[in-house]
Amino acid sequence: MSSDTRVFVSASAAEPFAAAPLSRRLEPFLSATFEGGFIPGVNLFDWSRLGPEARMAGPFMSTAWRAAQAAGRFERLPVTYHGFSRRVAAARYAAGLFMVTPPDQNGVCSFGPTTDFAPTALSRCAVRIGVINPSLPRLAGAATAPIAVFDEIIELETPPVEYAVRAPGPIEERIIDHVVDLIPNGAVIQAGIGRLGDAVWAALAGKEGLSLHSGMICDPVADLIRRGTFKTVTACSLLGSRAFYAGAADLPNLIMAPAIETHDPARLAAIPRFVAINSAIEVDLLGRVNAEWVDGEAISGPGGLPDFIEGARRSSGGLPIIALGSGAKGGAISRIVPRLTVPATLTATEVGIVVTEHGVADLRSLVGEARAMALIEIAAPDHRAALRQAWRRGGGAT
Repeated sequence: MSSDTRVFVSASAAEPFAAAPLSRRLEPFLSATFEGGFIPGVNLFDWSRLGPEARMAGPFMSTAWRAAQAAGRFERLPVTYHGFSRRVAAARYAAGLFMVTPPDQNGVCSFGPTTDFAPTALSRCAVRIGVINPSLPRLAGAATAPIAVFDEIIELETPPVEYAVRAPGPIEERIIDHVVDLIPNGAVIQAGIGRLGDAVWAALAGKEGLSLHSGMICDPVADLIRRGTFKTVTACSLLGSRAFYAGAADLPNLIMAPAIETHDPARLAAIPRFVAINSAIEVDLLGRVNAEWVDGEAISGPGGLPDFIEGARRSSGGLPIIALGSGAKGGAISRIVPRLTVPATLTATEVGIVVTEHGVADLRSLVGEARAMALIEIAAPDHRAALRQAWRRGGGAT
């Protein structure tokens, strides 16, 4: 089999790893490259274990796939979420493995909570394998496919992959207080998943006229939707608890769309007052952002961060926000650094507003030393003197 043979796999809440050993149509491709939008900390299965020459590919990285990476069996694709959706739209896959709901009375299946890449990939696969999962919620606004389009059907009832929302600590709460103060009434909100992103939702209770346009949404969003906090909600993936999935079909005004639409910077730029809230690992004194690397090792990928930040930066009244704690390892390490030593997820020209628990640095009109000093003012107090010295020595200006 050619090393270029690729199999698309749906991921996020609808990863069909348990169905792979049951498929006869997949047997010829067990040494292919299995490609999908696998989410770190959520999708843990190592698809490269399926065959002696199998590999795995996706736009993220995770410690769950460290063995595959060490063995050269993992290909980290250097693309954003929208970039990956465009890659899928142009690809030719030997086969595809899709988890869908049981067909309705018209023989039509739903992609349920995961419409990010699977609906786009369906027409790009020579062999289509449908995994019918009764546990998958059928959502009124989600993409569908007739059951007849699948070359093989596997019936497998298994709970959708879950995601546990983590409670914010005092630092996250202070960061979110600063962020929410920036958000105007009538804004359209996007927030990434993770401890900071998860904390945003509860803090929006006092805002009026909001809408939501995001990639993944989780349990706290459901409560806000039911309360009428959002006029409309657009997402490409639901990710949360079993209770969240069970009640998802009853959420009003929910639109499920593919990532090729939800993450398109041009579409996002056309949304007035689009507010993108995303976290990062570190920011240097030029304003460059690292959201992928720790100690020289990739722990993630750019994801939708560059897509959403670009859209917000170009939006009329938009706010491109990067939020992060000022320190790590109990404050021993500053997350505002003189300069990045790894590739930047966002360049200095792409960054907009940086928020820590110590305040807000709006970098959009700042250059040179003014930009560096604004970032130092929101760094951890114990590290500010060293950052000023590093800037004076030229360490932040190269």
